[in-house]
Amino acid sequence: MWNRSISLPTRKVTEQNENGFRKERWEFICGIPASLKDATRQDEIVGNQSGYQASVIAELMACNYNGGSFFVDETTGDVYDIRRVFRPDKSMMVQLTGERRERGTI
Repeated sequence: MWNRSISLPTRKVTEQNENGFRKERWEFICGIPASLKDATRQDEIVGNQSGYQASVIAELMACNYNGGSFFVDETTGDVYDIRRVFRPDKSMMVQLTGERRERGTI
């Protein structure tokens, strides 16, 4: 059923080093089982009408989704901004439509 795993952010932590410079980093919940598939033509059309480019659909258990704004594919390291959240009726699953970010930006 699951073909990959993703990481979802929990909170942003601000740290200060010994020189007084601030550095922000995210803390993640890792190893969330998910099923990732390419966006369908319909998803691409809806995305283009709404001003984004749908890259991937991640389906996971609704209890694992914490309302985050992005997720990380642990297999490839790609970061996706969540543009659409859909929960089918009478389902325990949630579908996240993601738009791929530029490489290396979290």
